[in-house]
Amino acid sequence: MGLFTEIGRQVEKFKRTAENAADGAETFRCPACDEEFDSAHEHCPECGAEIVGSTETEE
Repeated sequence: MGLFTEIGRQVEKFKRTAENAADGAETFRCPACDEEFDSAHEHCPECGAEIVGSTETEE
């Protein structure tokens, strides 16, 4: 049982790390079509509109 307990602890540690990383991730929004995406772009990947200035969403 010791092996499975250790594996369970490692899985829980990984889940917490992944959740914390997701919480800290920036989300960006296109001002033209309101599409959300995970990284900064010069043009919207959805509609192609030029993005000027910060597009970070506030949560």
